[in-house]
Amino acid sequence: MVIASYLIGSLSLAQILAKRKKMDLNSIGTNNPGAYNVYNEISHFWGMTSGAFDIFKGMLPVFMGRIIFNFDFTYIALITVAAVMGHMWPIYFRLQGGRGLATSLGTLLVLDFYLAFYVLILAGVIGFWFRFASKLKPRISLLLFPLFMLTAYYLRENIHLTLIGFFITIIIYIKSIELRYT
Repeated sequence: MVIASYLIGSLSLAQILAKRKKMDLNSIGTNNPGAYNVYNEISHFWGMTSGAFDIFKGMLPVFMGRIIFNFDFTYIALITVAAVMGHMWPIYFRLQGGRGLATSLGTLLVLDFYLAFYVLILAGVIGFWFRFASKLKPRISLLLFPLFMLTAYYLRENIHLTLIGFFITIIIYIKSIELRYT
């Protein structure tokens, strides 16, 4: 299931749309093949669609593992991280993927819908304050996961959600550093 989660995470609607439009998202806009770049470079509709697909591909493997198969926490954590890593380093697209924010959000929505939704609203408010600083938008959205971790720890007192949030935050920051220096 962990390998299947990685393979599902590796699917990229953004990359497929860019190829159909004969564009290389790695060399235009934010130089990142993710929904945000599709939104800015192809169209708002396809950017939103790509973002929704990214959320769904994060939700699907975690939903299957948690709800259908009822796996324990360790396995759910591996499935979650595999889906996000699949989005960031997709095997189908030469390991050049997006930042993983929407896919991470999808995984967290299955793990604790209300908590993830609460943190999404907080991140939306922060993003609204910085809405004119378009270069900062992707970086501001990185605040979503530390907010999730703190909220999971202090409001839910759930160490499992806190650990998953911690692992996701680490790999998102690794990807962010990779994108900054490539």
